[in-house]
Amino acid sequence: MAYQALYRTYRPKDFDEVAGQSHITKTFKNALVNNKLSHAYLFSGPRGTGKTSVAKIIAKAVNCEHAPTSNPCNTCSVCEAINKNAMNDVIEIDAASNNGVDEIREIRDKVKYLPGIGNYKVYIIDEVHMLSTGAFNALLKTLEEPPKHVIFILATTEPHKVPSTIHSRCQRFDFRGVDKKSMIDHLNHIIDAEGIAINEDAIKLICDSAEGGMRDAVSLLDQVVSYTEDEINVDDIHAIRGSLSQDSLLDIAEAVFQQDVVKALASVEKLSDEGKESQNIMTDLIGFYRDALLLKSIKNIDDDKAIFKQERFISLVEKLSNAKLFKYMDILNDIRQTMRYAQKGKLYVELALIKMSDQEIQSSVKYQEDIDDLHQTVDDLSAKLHALENDILTLSEEGVAKQEAQPKEKTPADQAFDDYEAKSKSTEQTSKDTALTSEDSASDASEGQDDSVKPESLENEVLNAYQKLYNKYSQKSYKTFDIQYVEDVLNTGDRGARIDMVKKWYDIERFVDASELKYAKMITDGKLVATNGTMIIVEYETPTICNRLMKPQIKSQLLSVLERFFERKMMFLALPEDVWAKIQTEFVEKHRKRKEPNDKIKLTPIEHSRLIEIPDSDESYDDLDNQSVKKAQDLFGDIVKVKKGETS
Repeated sequence: MAYQALYRTYRPKDFDEVAGQSHITKTFKNALVNNKLSHAYLFSGPRGTGKTSVAKIIAKAVNCEHAPTSNPCNTCSVCEAINKNAMNDVIEIDAASNNGVDEIREIRDKVKYLPGIGNYKVYIIDEVHMLSTGAFNALLKTLEEPPKHVIFILATTEPHKVPSTIHSRCQRFDFRGVDKKSMIDHLNHIIDAEGIAINEDAIKLICDSAEGGMRDAVSLLDQVVSYTEDEINVDDIHAIRGSLSQDSLLDIAEAVFQQDVVKALASVEKLSDEGKESQNIMTDLIGFYRDALLLKSIKNIDDDKAIFKQERFISLVEKLSNAKLFKYMDILNDIRQTMRYAQKGKLYVELALIKMSDQEIQSSVKYQEDIDDLHQTVDDLSAKLHALENDILTLSEEGVAKQEAQPKEKTPADQAFDDYEAKSKSTEQTSKDTALTSEDSASDASEGQDDSVKPESLENEVLNAYQKLYNKYSQKSYKTFDIQYVEDVLNTGDRGARIDMVKKWYDIERFVDASELKYAKMITDGKLVATNGTMIIVEYETPTICNRLMKPQIKSQLLSVLERFFERKMMFLALPEDVWAKIQTEFVEKHRKRKEPNDKIKLTPIEHSRLIEIPDSDESYDDLDNQSVKKAQDLFGDIVKVKKGETS
């Protein structure tokens, strides 16, 4: 009996033997058992991944004497006939050589006839993308509405060449490249069955060479079995494929790194004498440097490739920088593209190695490495500087805390708290003296009286202090955006009052009823930046907002909400962000330079082109820029009228 190739001998006979396509085999198993097969399928995917094999398994399963079944039995007469390609009801057509419209018309004419033996006639059209436009058109109607006893299975490696009209009439299944584990398992099954002597590294190299194609892997195994009678090793695989061994690649890479052009060219000459093709040399070198870059980028790489375990390779990779590896790969890839149109590829391989070893190229790479090192140094220094800034900030905060702990100028509110504390201590001492001559009941009564009086007294003292401030400054006649108001607030500022008010700031919206909610939102849209307890400065985003809020009618509503919420008389000023930023900077600078702690700080008057001096009466106020009105009147005369009143 003539020898049969391994890939034919061990072609899958049922779904369980198909390697790496579980997402497809599971679907068809369920469809067969539940009798939910479609009338047309399109199988797409790389070569040697099982498209035609699965098609034949489907043909056996639908015609098996034990149907419906998830897998063909491969023992009945129908299954055996299909395995031997002796079943007339299963028609395999190679579209590469039968791509004309006449062949498809013949199919169209014969599909109406019932199957001779089985339940279905199955048409398997391989490389269907090779059909002509006329052939596709002839197939359309039959493919869309075939007789119930016909199943079409179209297979292709280039699905993008199949017309969308064909796609829409088929269920499409995409076959993937077989994963390495599944491929190794299938090869080991064949190796055990055939009694082949081969080491593990050689099996892995076969799988890497096949690039996901199961048929390519089995064919390469079959070829290498015939090549040697001894145990198959990695060198045998390289000899059959024409690829480079790890030692040959390392010889070239080390010579390039050392800028030894003579040694590198001698290695290429030796490979050429052994029959290695120039394209293979270039491809393997690119793959070598890719592995080097991978190992350098991923320290604990999870890959069982033999080269990653070789000390010589690891040692070389430690000396190479990423910049140098990228440069090598760019040179090799560019020259490989040029080689496609050249007759003497060896010359281009030598040119690539000379260019990679060139002193100027190495210098440019060294320059890039120095830049990378410089960037790394800058990053390290930046990190250290950031750490120092954090340390300085911490020390500064500690210094501020100590400074705040020292005695400072007392504001009226602070004085009120201090006066109350002294008065409270005096009262406490008097109670103790009385307790020496009184019974426990009198002492209890005294303590009870303390508990009820203390909060009320404290609150009254503070409110009285705020009332005095209000009485003092409310008599002044401030302009709308008056710097004197700001000076009075900052020179009498109460930090404790501001912190307390900020904590309660957003509770204002919950305090008011629905009729005043819009005024509460106007308040909370701003940021409280300064206060002495009764006079406040609130920061807003734009001058337009500040102009509107300082209108007498709106300002009175805002003050009404604030005074009822904080339970004291108040004064209000709205300032834009940019204006407040200038004021704050100037105040801090002058505060640091003042000679005496009690000196009052004077500030530069507020000047802003968009802030408007607002009269006390709403009737004479408009939100329009005076300059804009003047320009309009200059252009159009007295026809321009300014509508007065509140705007929304």
